[in-house]
Parts: sequence; C-alpha cells; structure tokens
Amino acid sequence: MDTNEYFKAIEMERSGNSEEGFLLLEKLSNEGDPLALLDLSMRYISIEGYASLVKHIEPNEIKSEELAIKAENRLSELASDGDGEAMRMLANIYLGHWHSVQKKSIVEAEKMLLRAFEANCYFAANDLATFYQGSDIKKEKFYYQEAERHGCRIVQNDNLET
Repeated sequence: MDTNEYFKAIEMERSGNSEEGFLLLEKLSNEGDPLALLDLSMRYISIEGYASLVKHIEPNEIKSEELAIKAENRLSELASDGDGEAMRMLANIYLGHWHSVQKKSIVEAEKMLLRAFEANCYFAANDLATFYQGSDIKKEKFYYQEAERHGCRIVQNDNLET
C-alpha cells in the first residue's frame, strides 16, 4: 500500500495549505486510497481535535459510514493480496480504532497483526507488543525486540529493555 500521496496531503494541511491538501485527500479517496477514505470518514463525523487546521466540512453521518465501509473493503482487498500494511490497518479497525460502523473483533485483530508481521510489516511488531502487554510477557518482549531489530520501534517500555 503506497501511503506517500496520503501523507503528502496531510503535510499540505499541516503547512497551512488546507484547501489544496483537502482536494488531494478527496482525489485520493475517489481513487480508493484506504487511508484517505478512513480519514475523510472521520472528518464527516467531526474535525474537532485535529492538530492542524483542516478544511471545514459539514458533518454527514451517512457519507462517513459509506467511506468507512469502502476503506475497510479496500483494505481487505489489499490484505488478500498480501499487503502487510493493509493487514495492520485492518487490525486497527478490528480493535475499534476507527469508525463505529466497522467490524470489531479482538481475535481477528490479533490474527491480522500476526499476518502483517509475517508479511514483513514490521510496524505490526509495535502493535503486537502493545497487544500482548500485560497478558503475555514473552510475546510482548519478542515483538518489542523485533520492532527494535527492524528499526521501527515506536513504543517505549523500559521493562522490556535488555
């Protein structure tokens, strides 16, 4: 899954060019970019809480749900083709991190994170370390160390430092 254009749109907004960033986000959404679809699905609920100024759009629950479902479907397609990042994003959906209309399942989230890691999406190791925190110290430590080994650890846990 190529995320470069999506992050380009977000960077435009952060740098004060909210109109151009939003137009790129809409374009990407229309092209089926799952991150753009997820982002816009949340913006159609509310733009409150965004760190940078984003273009104001009127709340639209129906549009929000449609975009969220399209995003989940697109991620499922990409995941079935072996895309580890898409698997990781699906796991986050299953954990309830995105839209209330989307499927939630702890069991499916764990399976998807493990598949993402096996597909060489090493950022999934961070998610797995967090997932196992407090329930399976051996797995938590393993995935924490794997994230570190692959240079993509973003969580910090002093108890797991060796």
